[in-house]
Amino acid sequence: MIRSRRLLGLLALSVLSSLATAQEHKQAPETQPATAAGPVKLDPRAPTTPPAGGNSWFPATSKDLGTFFGTGEASGIFPFKNPNDKPIEWRQLTGSCQCTKAVIRVSGRTYELSSKPTPNQLTRITKVPGQPDQVEKVTQITIEPGASGEVEVHLDMTGITGGKQASLDIHTTDEKQAQLRLNFNATGAQLFMVSPAEVNLNKMTWSESRDFTVTVTSPMHKDWNIKRMDDAGKGFAVSYEKVENAGAVSWTIKGKYGPVDGETAGGGLLKFYTDVQGEASFTVRVMALVQGPLEVKPGGFLPLGLVRKGAGMKKEVVFEPNDGFALEATALRFEKLSMAGEFVTATSRKDGNKLVVELQISDQAPTGMLKGDLVVELNHPLVKDKRIMFNGFVR
Repeated sequence: MIRSRRLLGLLALSVLSSLATAQEHKQAPETQPATAAGPVKLDPRAPTTPPAGGNSWFPATSKDLGTFFGTGEASGIFPFKNPNDKPIEWRQLTGSCQCTKAVIRVSGRTYELSSKPTPNQLTRITKVPGQPDQVEKVTQITIEPGASGEVEVHLDMTGITGGKQASLDIHTTDEKQAQLRLNFNATGAQLFMVSPAEVNLNKMTWSESRDFTVTVTSPMHKDWNIKRMDDAGKGFAVSYEKVENAGAVSWTIKGKYGPVDGETAGGGLLKFYTDVQGEASFTVRVMALVQGPLEVKPGGFLPLGLVRKGAGMKKEVVFEPNDGFALEATALRFEKLSMAGEFVTATSRKDGNKLVVELQISDQAPTGMLKGDLVVELNHPLVKDKRIMFNGFVR
């Protein structure tokens, strides 16, 4: 009988324990991790982060600066406030390599963090009416207790297609916020598509002319117009024509380059203005390696080096026409000579279709610096003369 009572007591205790456990589970808040059975129910007291970020200094720490079409500078402003009741120092301001510059304004003072010419150079800029800006290099910025200000960031979007991201890091003496980071980005969109992207006319002589054709479309606009173009410069003749196909507009640019006057580096940049977004522009680059009417070897500078006293020296300059012209020297003269003209002379002769001019330093030339200009006057219709600079030392 005693054994039966003990068994009944144990059974009663087990039932009471199960009921208590069930009651505890019923009262516990549903803050457990999500499972396949359903979503998580978050604790409403948990802190949340706004989409643009934010901290005790900046209400937003991330910003989209917009979309730019091939050119322009993106900029945006991050307002801030010192949340402390004591002054805080901003030190070691570091912008990523994509950041063009950042301007910090606080308590009537202006600072600039620039990437050029020295990366992450921090300066204070003081404007004085009627005088140039006073620029002073600094290493830190003091933010007074409760002071408000702004950080203005800049991105160069010229030639950018796609996204461009940058950041600015600020190290502080704030014990609760020792480092601040601002993130910003912009998007470069292609307003015009130029095909081919560059026109390469390769090697050509000054008297030649070559034709080229370029097609321009706009992925952003079906109908648009070219309003005008900048002066194309010497050697260019350019026209443009609107083409409509299935409701979409393209423009065909036809041009001719050459002949050119005299010697030139070749090619150029054609700039066109449209009626899109306030005269948005596009450019067509034309490249050409142009041989001038004649080649001069070794060039426009003739190094003499050391001229031994009593030995003299002879040096040659060769003029070779590229157009078969019968080139002659009509006159030879010296300018800016550093010694008497009796010690420096020049003669010319023909070598086939080449003109050879010989510079002669007399063996009687005195010691010292020897320099000057040899001016060769020519019978060429385009190249009237060539100036050859020379220098050396007689010893």
